[in-house]
Amino acid sequence: MNLVVFDLDGTLTDTNEVDTDCFVQALGDALGIDNVNTAWEEYEHATDLGCLQEAFLRKFNRQVTPQETDRFISHFLDRLQQHRAERAISFDEIPGAAVLLQRLKADSRWAIALATGCWEPSARYKITTAGIPLENVPAAFANDGPSREAIVAAAIERAGNRFERVVSVGDAIWDVRTARRLGLPFVGIAGGSRSQKLRAAGATHTVENFLDPHQFMRCVEEAGIPAQVFSAAEG
Repeated sequence: MNLVVFDLDGTLTDTNEVDTDCFVQALGDALGIDNVNTAWEEYEHATDLGCLQEAFLRKFNRQVTPQETDRFISHFLDRLQQHRAERAISFDEIPGAAVLLQRLKADSRWAIALATGCWEPSARYKITTAGIPLENVPAAFANDGPSREAIVAAAIERAGNRFERVVSVGDAIWDVRTARRLGLPFVGIAGGSRSQKLRAAGATHTVENFLDPHQFMRCVEEAGIPAQVFSAAEG
């Protein structure tokens, strides 16, 4: 059996923009952090926990406490819920994602897992509102550690570590880097210039969405481990 490990924001749900908006607003509301750098690829760990820790350290020159983290998460989830009420389209699936996941869940040759840099409460909320069928699927979240590598490794471990082939699927430069560091084949979910950036960073295969499941599965079967590429895309 083989395993496909999916990212969430921008990969299964079209939530990159609303996630950034709510994250920045929650930093201000809960912790008084303003003028936030939203070039997440410039952070050491492009996850909710990693970005919170780094933004807090820059502002206050100390580590964020568990109590402050909990307060931030509460405000962040409140903001997501407010945006959901105002702009339901912000929580759409990436086209074809739900159908593709149902097909994989019914395929005895493949298993799926979720590895997202989101907090578990916010991830679960976005999964539910977008109608993504991830019930009873092994998953790991920002709660499992600040680094993408730790999150993906935790998701694979929870899936059982019994697989002949494990493929990572994501939409961002940090997803390419994580796959390279873990030695995993990678498929990018991106079109146009975003696809070009992923390929410049070392991705061998990209698709814009999941509307053609056969094309996606060909990519999953053919994709290689991202090569080390020294370019502007890698920062």
